[in-house]
Amino acid sequence: MQKPEHIPHKRHHKKLEELNLIDNFLFQEMLSHEDTGEEFGRILLSTILGKNIRKVRIIPQKSILGVDTDRHGIRLDAYIEDVSDEPLMTGTELLDAQITPDIYDVEPNNTYEKASLPKRMRYYQGLIDSKVLSSGIDYESLQNVIIITILPYDPFDRDRMVYTVKNHCIEDASIPYEDGATKIFLYTRGTKGTPSQELKDMLQYIEETTVYNVTNQDIETINNLVNKVKQSKEVGINYMKSWEIEKKIADDARKEGVKQGVAQGVKQGIEQSFQAFLDLCRDFHLSKDESITKASQKFDLPAETIEKYVNKYW
Repeated sequence: MQKPEHIPHKRHHKKLEELNLIDNFLFQEMLSHEDTGEEFGRILLSTILGKNIRKVRIIPQKSILGVDTDRHGIRLDAYIEDVSDEPLMTGTELLDAQITPDIYDVEPNNTYEKASLPKRMRYYQGLIDSKVLSSGIDYESLQNVIIITILPYDPFDRDRMVYTVKNHCIEDASIPYEDGATKIFLYTRGTKGTPSQELKDMLQYIEETTVYNVTNQDIETINNLVNKVKQSKEVGINYMKSWEIEKKIADDARKEGVKQGVAQGVKQGIEQSFQAFLDLCRDFHLSKDESITKASQKFDLPAETIEKYVNKYW
């Protein structure tokens, strides 16, 4: 029986040992950690792409900002880069030459955002392209990019575990159009399509990272790496810092919201009082001009504001 779709609820502060790989902090720490990143990335890509990948390189801590400070930016905590053209160790044998894309951005997304997800992927790709394409280099040198997003909810409501999205010609899909960009959405609970059992098991483990979901040697290896990362003092400190930063952001947002709410409430209160005052003026058969004069004496407001309220509620 298919599990019901998981819709993330309001976050609470989990302990580090309670985190699953679907939680972005643990996932990114696994990729960027010196002792786990390459092996974790290699096994993950091998399972997702269904091929044996022997070696990858992890590029950690990539901040990609917008064109200026007023525009959005993203932080690619770590992405996986194709090193298929580099020699293996000191010999002449090349690394896996079958890995054709150059950059893999693999991230879990535990935030429910179906409507904005496609445009978010478009924005990610644009920022990655602008970062990796140096000025003056021919466009043919632009690296291929695969953005892989792991989701605990169905992004397109078709109950598929794998959705692969590429650009094509609408009028004639047979026309080859290869721009080097691919997006893969992996729904952890999808049942349709023909994903491998290894991918099914891997996605189940990513969503619920426990020893009970270790079903093969690759996942056992990753589980051992997860335990190693969770026991790292450095990672523990990073987690506390990340939570403190998020808490401060949330606290600041809440304070700003309260401040705006108070300001809005004061404004509404003044308008309600003004409306009640005008009702009283009319009960005493005061003219509009007389009411403006009386209101100026009662309310500490600019003359233009008083006149605006009188015209609005008279």
